[in-house]
Amino acid sequence: MPFVDVDALTVPLTQAARGPVQSLDHHLQPWIARLLKVPESDILGYHIDRRSLDARHKPDLTYLYRLAVEVRDDSPVTESGGVRVRTQPAAQDTSLHDLALRDDLPMHPLVVGTGPAGLMAAYLLALHGCKPLIIDRGRDADRRTADLKRFHDTRHLDPDSNYLFGEGGAGTYSDGKLYTRVKDRRMRFLLEAFVAARAPKHILWRHHPHVGSDILPHMCKRLRAFIEDHGGQFRWDAEVTDLIVENGHCGGVVLKNGETLRAPLTLIAPGHSARGLIGTLITRGIEHQAKGFQLGCRIEHDQRLINQGQLGCLPGVDLPKHLIGAAEYNLVSRPPAGRGGSTTTFCMCPGGEIIAATSDAGQLSTNGMSRFARASPFANAGLIVNQPFDKSNPLAGFDFVDELEKACFQAGGGDYACPAQSAMAFLRGETGKVPKDTSYHFGLRPGRLDRILPPATVTALREALKHFERVIPGFLTHGTLVGVEARVSSPVRFSRRPEDLSSSLPGLYLAGEGAGYAGGIISAALDGLRLAETILTGIPALRGKGPAEGEAEY
Repeated sequence: MPFVDVDALTVPLTQAARGPVQSLDHHLQPWIARLLKVPESDILGYHIDRRSLDARHKPDLTYLYRLAVEVRDDSPVTESGGVRVRTQPAAQDTSLHDLALRDDLPMHPLVVGTGPAGLMAAYLLALHGCKPLIIDRGRDADRRTADLKRFHDTRHLDPDSNYLFGEGGAGTYSDGKLYTRVKDRRMRFLLEAFVAARAPKHILWRHHPHVGSDILPHMCKRLRAFIEDHGGQFRWDAEVTDLIVENGHCGGVVLKNGETLRAPLTLIAPGHSARGLIGTLITRGIEHQAKGFQLGCRIEHDQRLINQGQLGCLPGVDLPKHLIGAAEYNLVSRPPAGRGGSTTTFCMCPGGEIIAATSDAGQLSTNGMSRFARASPFANAGLIVNQPFDKSNPLAGFDFVDELEKACFQAGGGDYACPAQSAMAFLRGETGKVPKDTSYHFGLRPGRLDRILPPATVTALREALKHFERVIPGFLTHGTLVGVEARVSSPVRFSRRPEDLSSSLPGLYLAGEGAGYAGGIISAALDGLRLAETILTGIPALRGKGPAEGEAEY
């Protein structure tokens, strides 16, 4: 049975809009047949490797597909530059399913943290029979959801169960973006695990896939069920306050209630908001160093402005929503020397909302999230700038961020309302007015963000706003800056021994964002898989290619 690799199938959206189908990805046979110049009946099936949007000639939008097509034996397909015929189906990557396991697998290892890094490390360890115990200071997804509702109703923050702590970590309540600049062979395994947990199957091929905060909690529960079905166990409300160190080896952890949990191996994936635990690791002398980190503020717009600027049309008006959804953006400002540092957009949430991403009473930081449909009338994104850091004091970055978040909380009135400033007022150094309509649940109050943020950061943001206005008209003139974005990446990185990727304390592995090795959901999950693979094989697994470890990834 011949198979045909197609590098570039183009589908103009204006033409696709005339068809009756509601799911274009699953009805590509007519387009494939036209490209291959064969009858549609010759197309027996196809597999999408990638789909991306070409908006270079907006509003004439085109989807570009890379495909593997199965055709009839006698189909007269002619090879060309972008079309190749082969006789065998593509080999499936089974690298993490068929590992060459070490003889002395660690049974019942301890995994601390159920964010992407901890959860996926536990997933792979459980898959290969290690039966891990997974603990978290937060709560399971159902109780966490109830705690967040209580926070919205009462403005009373639970420091152990919030937008940052609990099952799935900070990524559970986010846009759920599943793309990264890291190129890693473990990516397919990761996405297939998510699909098995009932993430939309199209995350396997779309260029910028996302899941959404209404689906992510249920995914986390199904990943947990898989781990439990393979012998793993979970404990909630279990905050780690110290390590068990015996004969120069980590033998487990001490919990806040005084209980000790012993294990042959401990993997901690703290998340960069677990500042108390990170401080404990530093106090314990775990080798570490200060690293660069980013902060800034969040900007909100009417989603229609972003749609018009990025697509040249309005989804639901000019094109059906099933073909094209809310537009996103990924912008960078690199002004000349002396006019501020670079600014990048981070965690852009089309059709999303701004949330109070804090775990500490009296402090306030923002983040963004969106549901699967991305149907909110608002768009938001972080505008972040690299910060100078004190190499001699790794905890100075945390102290600086704490003070910034306290100032933001006070500027908003001390009840989780957020200080906000129109982008034009920020540029001019004025208080200005803020809109009544916002996606931020606790409301906005006029504030001088240009006085809260560091002067160098303000300079960089002002240059960025002027540049972004030229890219998307209205970005500056119709944007509202909301709060401070202070929990982007960790200012600390813990060292890893090259022989086994453990920390400087044998028996202790440190993973993900809080360890300084990731900058988002996917890079954190991949880092957890990398450490678990190393533990299972005894051979240090290679890191994927991409941005520097710990760099914000979107």
